[in-house]
Amino acid sequence: MFLGTNLQYLRKQYGGMTQEKLAQQLGVSRQTVSKWESGEAIPEIGNLMELAEIFSCKLDDLLRTDLSALPASSVRLVTVAAFRYVQYIIISANARRDVLDHMENWAKRNGLSNREESIHWGFPYVSAEQKRRFGLQGHAAACILPDGFAAEDIRSQDEATYAVMTSCAEAGENLLPSDQMYLQIMEYLADSNVPKSAAEGYLPCFEREYQKAGMYYKDVFVLCEAADAKETMDLLNKE
Repeated sequence: MFLGTNLQYLRKQYGGMTQEKLAQQLGVSRQTVSKWESGEAIPEIGNLMELAEIFSCKLDDLLRTDLSALPASSVRLVTVAAFRYVQYIIISANARRDVLDHMENWAKRNGLSNREESIHWGFPYVSAEQKRRFGLQGHAAACILPDGFAAEDIRSQDEATYAVMTSCAEAGENLLPSDQMYLQIMEYLADSNVPKSAAEGYLPCFEREYQKAGMYYKDVFVLCEAADAKETMDLLNKE
């Protein structure tokens, strides 16, 4: 069983989380976490399930797979279930914040919880002169729609495989920069001989932020061509 070594490894991957911080999330003592990592004790099933949720991994992998031995194991291949969405694009001096605010307001007007159902990505079609002379940037955001929701200009995409990397931090701490996360994903795809995809009708990449178990998370997704994804993700539920 690899539980002890996996907990040590995953804490480091998730922003250098300390034993004490992990213990606080689980409602146990730091000494208890230390015993889990040393093999002196085994968590109860409820704690095991919480550990798998905190570190966004499968319970079986947490117990039986040496995660530290996997290449770039902080990146994983995920089958993202088909989804429908409404998107908006803004070019401005603060495009990311402006478009996220717009989508949040749109979601509230339509009875949706945008923070739980939103994704966003950079909009590359901004000229060099717009950037240099006016300081403009482009960014897009989308609200994922539940089944049966009706709206104008709804887009959709079918199930697809993405390479995903997750950054985790407590309130007041910094998540990994998106550029760094994209770079690590691209390195993973190159090392694993998994080609990046640009299939028509699919978002080539996107990000999302959310809270879970008192922690802040950021996921970065890059579309790829792979058939061996072991995890299926519904963007509405973030499972």
